Amino acid sequence: MKTHEIAEQLEAFAKLLRSLPDTEIETVLSTLIGASTGTRNEPTKNLPRSGTPLPEGVESRLATMTPAEIERYLDSDVDSESFTTARLMELTERLGISASKRQGRSALVNLITRHFEANQMDSIIRTARKDESQHCATGDAA
Repeated sequence: MKTHEIAEQLEAFAKLLRSLPDTEIETVLSTLIGASTGTRNEPTKNLPRSGTPLPEGVESRLATMTPAEIERYLDSDVDSESFTTARLMELTERLGISASKRQGRSALVNLITRHFEANQMDSIIRTARKDESQHCATGDAA
């Protein structure tokens, strides 16, 4: 196989992985293997949760907060929006964050906070690169 052929294969594999949810690689590979062999490896379905559902629009609200505000909000004990370990696990599932059922409440709060912090940093970097490339493009034209 030539170097360019393997590079194309790796690019296709990367594109496939990016199209899948951000989960553990073992889970993704077992799902792909199951799909190719015709066996269905269904993930275990959680039983319906008792208690109150997550507040409406919580993901978008968290996306606008700073990491410190996210931690305070998730640690808050306001009855209508108290985040139990089960509710935090549900939030990690919604956000596509890989979490273990053995993780404690504080670890889940930390995972969620770091997820949004990473997204904010990525957005800042992308904006800076976009501005830099636009600046270079307009500078070259002059």
